[in-house]
Amino acid sequence: MVHTPPRRWGTARERVVLKVEFENASAFRSNYLADLPKGGIRVATSMEVGQAILLNITFQGFEDPRQIEAEVRWSHPAGHPEGPAAGLAFVDPSAEAAAWLHDVLDASTQVYILAAPAERVLLLEVEAFLRDVYSQEVRNWAELRDEGEVDVVATDDPAAWLLEVGRSRIALAIMDVDGLPVSGIELYRQVRSNRFSVELPLIVVGAPQNVEPFVSIDDLNLRYLRKPLRFGLLMNTVRVLAASNDP
Repeated sequence: MVHTPPRRWGTARERVVLKVEFENASAFRSNYLADLPKGGIRVATSMEVGQAILLNITFQGFEDPRQIEAEVRWSHPAGHPEGPAAGLAFVDPSAEAAAWLHDVLDASTQVYILAAPAERVLLLEVEAFLRDVYSQEVRNWAELRDEGEVDVVATDDPAAWLLEVGRSRIALAIMDVDGLPVSGIELYRQVRSNRFSVELPLIVVGAPQNVEPFVSIDDLNLRYLRKPLRFGLLMNTVRVLAASNDP
């Protein structure tokens, strides 16, 4: 975890704005302090107890921060055996921030997909950085579970992705709906209108407002994941999408 030096913001209470960056969701969960009211995080800086904080929390590779109100509940000075540190308790997070926290902390408790060895995973992602990250994480996921090699087909072209989706021996299709030149919902409908992919396990990834249209869809083979969680850290949440996929 890295963070920028705190800066003062405001008037009477001089609220501090603190940008904190985590490598990924797992690093956030490791840092999370459950013993504070409404939860919180630990930072490696001594701070004044009672100080109001505006946290800008980000993950590496994602620019938009999640802003959460916090307050310093305890502080260790520089001479402390564990070094300087402070416990920042979340204070009345907004509904959006609370949903984000739930996603981060509950990422390992959902159902998961069972993909057969040597089958293909199709990825539609317009950002080159995320294509590389997601593709490598899918390969790592398969290797760690002794499932053999997985052929990852990654593209930024919706038409090319749809063409591949309609072919055989596909374990999983992934669609990042952020920044697409076409509607994510329309792509979903085209996937389900093809007889080869009507029951294809499908993961929709995107910003909360972009995955919202998928929330009410009744489809056992569909999962939607909100960013900024890195996809590889959520593979275990989507490895079984329907009972028919059970061995």
